[in-house]
Amino acid sequence: MAVKVRIPTPLQKLTGNQSELQCDASSINAMLAELEKKHPGIKERICDSEGKLRRFVNIYVNEEDIRFLQGQDTPLKSGDDISIIPAIAGGASKDAPKARHDVWRAGGAPTVKKRVTLVFPPDQIKEPAVFMMAKKFDIIPNIRKARVTETIGEMTLELEGSEKNLTEGIRYLESRGIKVESVAGDSAL
Repeated sequence: MAVKVRIPTPLQKLTGNQSELQCDASSINAMLAELEKKHPGIKERICDSEGKLRRFVNIYVNEEDIRFLQGQDTPLKSGDDISIIPAIAGGASKDAPKARHDVWRAGGAPTVKKRVTLVFPPDQIKEPAVFMMAKKFDIIPNIRKARVTETIGEMTLELEGSEKNLTEGIRYLESRGIKVESVAGDSAL
């Protein structure tokens, strides 16, 4: 059963610069095994030594996170669309200096970070609201957690931008009927 697998840019050097591949696989685990067979070295970039997904790699089947399905045992059917997405997050060793939140962006205003949870009404689930907010208001969204189905849309984000842009971006989301709740501390991580 053929499924389409979207390969992120950092892994395309292992696939001959191909951004999409076809695999015959009945589950995510079978897909990972076939990818490794055809493109040696790719699985070790996606999985740890025990074969479990690395914590910074997300896999979606038809836009649904496999963590909310059956994980790596998620069954696949012909025509499924699989996306392998590295998490968009920074990090530093414990000995490195802490990152400052007052880094200056091109616009000259200091950036701040804010964690929020979004709850989408059914009519907004398939709309690119987060993309449009990021583009219109020069905000960098970092997806920390998401659960999206045909009827439910919840997402926890870390937003980075100027205080003014964050305020306007959140107002934009709310104007579309998306509920925005602040998240305190590290509970979004």
